[in-house]
Amino acid sequence: MREATKKPAFAWVITSAAFLMVASSLALLPGTVGVTGDLPFLGTTPLLTQAQGLTGTWTNVSPTYAPVPYGVPSIAYVPASHGSILFGGSLQSSETWRYRSDEKNWSQLYPQSSPPPMMGASMAYDSGVGKAVLFGGIWVRSDHSVCAGNDTWLYDPLLNTWTNVSPPDSPPYRSSASMVYDPVTQRIVLFGGHHFYCGFGIPEQTGPRMNDTWTYDARANTWTNVTGPIAPPARSEMGFVYDPRDSRIVLFGGIPFEPFYPASYAFGDTWVLDSTTYGWTHYDPLAKPSARYRLGMAFVPNVTVLYGGCSTSGCYQDTWAYDIPTDAWTELPSNSGPPFAPGAAFTFDPSGVVVAFGKSETWELRVTSSTQGGPTGNPLTSDYLIPSALAIAGAGAVFVGAWWLRARSRRPKAP
Repeated sequence: MREATKKPAFAWVITSAAFLMVASSLALLPGTVGVTGDLPFLGTTPLLTQAQGLTGTWTNVSPTYAPVPYGVPSIAYVPASHGSILFGGSLQSSETWRYRSDEKNWSQLYPQSSPPPMMGASMAYDSGVGKAVLFGGIWVRSDHSVCAGNDTWLYDPLLNTWTNVSPPDSPPYRSSASMVYDPVTQRIVLFGGHHFYCGFGIPEQTGPRMNDTWTYDARANTWTNVTGPIAPPARSEMGFVYDPRDSRIVLFGGIPFEPFYPASYAFGDTWVLDSTTYGWTHYDPLAKPSARYRLGMAFVPNVTVLYGGCSTSGCYQDTWAYDIPTDAWTELPSNSGPPFAPGAAFTFDPSGVVVAFGKSETWELRVTSSTQGGPTGNPLTSDYLIPSALAIAGAGAVFVGAWWLRARSRRPKAP
């Protein structure tokens, strides 16, 4: 009877030791074990995002000499100009300006030719041809009617000239569309916008929003409609930015029709575009910015940054970051930013700041990290270390007990 009870006890101890050793090894795997209360559960710890540990600092750097736009100007960083190029912003302005972050100074440029005075045009820098591309916008025609256009203009920073290169097969006319450059495909990508009807004045509702996707090849001077069966709902004034780390484009927010209507609303959804297949994917993280339009978005090293924007009831001054691999929005700790919705006047300057311009104010956002390097796994927090240490200690204790019982069972019996 004594031998019969020893073996099951010994087997139970060995089994327990093996179980605890496996549990402890799983606890050491980054990104696989989390803690709820006091118990470890598989898959409950979220992966670190690139935004964790980041802080935003907004600074009002408004110089005395600066553009005076009345609406929404267009802006893009142009390396050959060593600064951000801004165009238009009102139905009276066809001015071209340059902002240099290293000098905290605006300079008005006087190109030999320019687009007509306009607002709401889309602008992006094409590094493949070394020129800024401007498309669409609202402007006043010779009969004094206010219309949206579908002209394509190129700005050459070396010659300081604008050239109208509009091809015959261009996207339909629009304003407040979004446009970025994809260096992988070497194409400009355009999405959505307001199909603004012509009229005398600017009434509240002047045409539908759009949800088509187009690409522009500046070398061949051709536009191509790449709209697929799945696309975000029609909208304008959304955030739109190219993420070079993942070679994809992030879209957030926008508005489907005029905010002055009683039933109007803003979008608060996140979409990601694969710029090689032009397929859209709807992402739906639990935590995210509130619904808004006329927000600013830019890509700073390793993370997409969003600022401000407006809902139908008011505007925001919050700063967020989005990480595609983990599909996570994170609100960044920061001081209050500019008291305006950036709209199109929001771009990243490689000197390390995001430049925002509106209502004659110039602001810079600098995003800094409190840690060295990017995150590679779970943080070494007490939620991670304590369960791991307990599991390892428990496994070790049971293993020692098992060894002791086995050694005891092999001792010769007393006569």
